[in-house]
Amino acid sequence: MEKRMTAKKMTKKQLAEYEKILLNMRQKAMDDADSIKENSLHDSGNLDSTARDSNYAYHMADVGTDSQEREKSFLWYTRENKFIRHIDEALIRIKDGTFGICKTCEELIPHARLKEVPNTTQCVACKNENH
Repeated sequence: MEKRMTAKKMTKKQLAEYEKILLNMRQKAMDDADSIKENSLHDSGNLDSTARDSNYAYHMADVGTDSQEREKSFLWYTRENKFIRHIDEALIRIKDGTFGICKTCEELIPHARLKEVPNTTQCVACKNENH
């Protein structure tokens, strides 16, 4: 079990540091989501691109491949949006003063954990107990 921290709140300086990290992560995730959306929309408009770009006849397998790629893009887009929601929730916790406090044991989450997963809501010990 990991060592528990005794303080119940982070300093304003620490919170500002994590806020900056989270905002950078959020921007990157937003850019990634936009890129996925743009690419999948561009590709979905070209459903028959294989037939157009080829001298070969259009084949059913091409339809399946296109469909699979669109589904994969949708899953990545959904995953990015879920990640953005988790970041937004962490930013709210910074504003309301609960950031870095484990939702299970209510102790401060060690900085080593927060540096790896800044949007986490649990310390490693509690996360491991829940899985």
